[in-house]
Amino acid sequence: MNTPRTALALASAALLAAVGSPALAAPGAAAPSAASTATHCVLVLDEVKAGEQVSDVQSYSCFSGPGASARAAAAVPRAAQTELMTWSEHADWGGEYTKVYGSAGPCDAAGYSFNPNSYWSTHLSSLLVDGGCTKAFLSGPRGNGTFGRSIPYVGDTLNDAVTYIKIWRG
Repeated sequence: MNTPRTALALASAALLAAVGSPALAAPGAAAPSAASTATHCVLVLDEVKAGEQVSDVQSYSCFSGPGASARAAAAVPRAAQTELMTWSEHADWGGEYTKVYGSAGPCDAAGYSFNPNSYWSTHLSSLLVDGGCTKAFLSGPRGNGTFGRSIPYVGDTLNDAVTYIKIWRG
């Protein structure tokens, strides 16, 4: 038994418990043991404004427990009903996930671009692109890659190391 690691793990668990929902502390941080404990998050992006590099985040909400998926879907503003992508924690769309919505409508040539939060920049392994988007560019400290709509695994270079995402119709 590695006592320092055990102590660190216990301290981390206590901190997350003190903050409240693990989803609020770090989206998707709690490993689901059953569907009722899975965390469902929604992120709503604005369009990239002239002279800017990334889209503004309009809202970010996470829900867990029974009915989390329905509560997450209800949290998406009516003006932001374009589902742009779904991020997944594991390859082949497994584990925790976040659905990303756009408030400026379906993708066009300008698309949407943004920096995932600190949790997702170290946990993203697969994603699905939707909402009229046909291309995804991902970048991180170990490299980058351009993909189509269905990305079952971002590859060893980008796995758990994505700091920038751009999606567009191309």
